[in-house]
Amino acid sequence: MLEGKCPQCGYHCAGWALRFPQNQMCPKCGTGLEIREGGRKIATGYSPFTAEKYYVDLPSNPRDKAKSGRKPNKHPRS
Repeated sequence: MLEGKCPQCGYHCAGWALRFPQNQMCPKCGTGLEIREGGRKIATGYSPFTAEKYYVDLPSNPRDKAKSGRKPNKHPRS
């Protein structure tokens, strides 16, 4: 049987539903639960509040419009 315990507030729960990410978060404080089976820690639960942050690297030199070879759009009446 799987057991889950919150490392911050001490909330405790048990059941096979802990296999699914939507049940691996503490309902009191939102931290990912420490999931154990037979007294041995097997995983740390998923929590959107403690998920890793991802950063996108932007190009260092933005593409220059003059060098792109494209002509600026002109309105037909101008």
